[in-house]
Amino acid sequence: MRIYLTTILVILLLLLSGCGAVYEKLKCGFRFGDDRGDIVLTNCHRLSDRGQLFAEVAWTYFEKNYNPQTGLVNAAENYPYTSIGEIAGYLSALISAHEMDILDERRFCQRVGKLVEWLNAMELYAGELPNLIYNSHTGRMVGFDMKPGKAGFSSMDIGRLLIWLRVLKTKYPLFAEGVDRAVLRWNFCMVIDKDDTLRSGRFVNGRTEFIHEGRLGWEGYAARGYEMWGVNVKSTVPSPLRYIEIYGHKIPYDPRDSITTGVPVYLTSTPFLLEGMEFGYSQIGMPEKHRTGNAALERGKLARGIYEIQEERYRREGIMTARSENGVDKPPYAVIGTITAEGKLWPTISRGGEMHYDLAMFSTRAIFGMWAIWDTKYTRFIMAAAACCFFEEGRGWFEGRYEKNWRINKVMVLETNAVVLEALLHRLDGPLVRVAKEPSYIDFYLRKELPMSDFPRCLPGREREDI
Repeated sequence: MRIYLTTILVILLLLLSGCGAVYEKLKCGFRFGDDRGDIVLTNCHRLSDRGQLFAEVAWTYFEKNYNPQTGLVNAAENYPYTSIGEIAGYLSALISAHEMDILDERRFCQRVGKLVEWLNAMELYAGELPNLIYNSHTGRMVGFDMKPGKAGFSSMDIGRLLIWLRVLKTKYPLFAEGVDRAVLRWNFCMVIDKDDTLRSGRFVNGRTEFIHEGRLGWEGYAARGYEMWGVNVKSTVPSPLRYIEIYGHKIPYDPRDSITTGVPVYLTSTPFLLEGMEFGYSQIGMPEKHRTGNAALERGKLARGIYEIQEERYRREGIMTARSENGVDKPPYAVIGTITAEGKLWPTISRGGEMHYDLAMFSTRAIFGMWAIWDTKYTRFIMAAAACCFFEEGRGWFEGRYEKNWRINKVMVLETNAVVLEALLHRLDGPLVRVAKEPSYIDFYLRKELPMSDFPRCLPGREREDI
């Protein structure tokens, strides 16, 4: 009898301590068992009941906005268009939902198979690269007026898609050949400038106007995708980095201006959060010649600083801060919440660079990304705000809350719901990109004696001077 009681006592002690804790006082979704008021979403590499709910809510968005005829998902709720970057976000959501058992094997294979089929048939801008925008109902490329036509291409979006295509083919070799064949349709010559930097193109007045779209954060993140496929690129961000001081913290900034580059110059959280969740600031995807003992450490310090300055704003000004790109429910309908932009502090800007201080957002996307990477009192605090009222079961996660009037922004978009799923999986499993070099169709193709019709195509894994 004594042995029996002792065994029961040991089991109870194990359950009540750390991993597997069963005692929680719940009040309005908060845990008060340790007086921290935390939201418990993961426990022992498993989703808690609340974490399961949050993941299912996020996946609901993809169920509600899926187009079975094309395999594409709407970029925003009931909005029948998508971009290449958002297709990458959908891939990340598919893989995350499957890894967390939100999406079963059969439906996962059906969804991925349909998407890879579309990638192998998609219309290409100038017959060479993915177009900026596609109609998610028809699968056809469209112009900026959302009518059939062409808009251009984004080197940043393509880089992000390359990351998740590489993750897909590595984790699920069943799709490797289809992924390789899709990428081999592209010609990388147009996306790489003569000095080996990334460039984007806009279709204006019947021709392609090239711009350097990359910004501090986004360019480094996108470059990972090209480098994972053997396409080495250089940064256009001036080096060494320059810094400004905010609240006693040194924050990097891009000294270029929008007049000379053609696009707004800004610093925001999103690319640093994606890189942290996906790569963990490791050197995966970096070419050997760029690898140094301090490279990953420096990127991690940079990202941490960008997080900390947002926490410091709350401490100094009492404004709950988590900045990211977001959809909004009034013109211009899409904004970028920044730390700095165009020489100003904390502005919210449109894609064209216009200031919209009244649309500043406490962003769900940024909250989940910060919470996934850094376990601090502040990330737990802001997660409690999101857990309280930033979602609707049966629809998905809202974009967040306006700073100015505390009104919930009930716009729902693909990117935010994808980040929710990524963030939960990251907290369960750590960095999501773990690429092992295994030969696949593309490797065997590139070893062949290529016919003259393939030249002067720039193919992944081949240096420019070789072709």
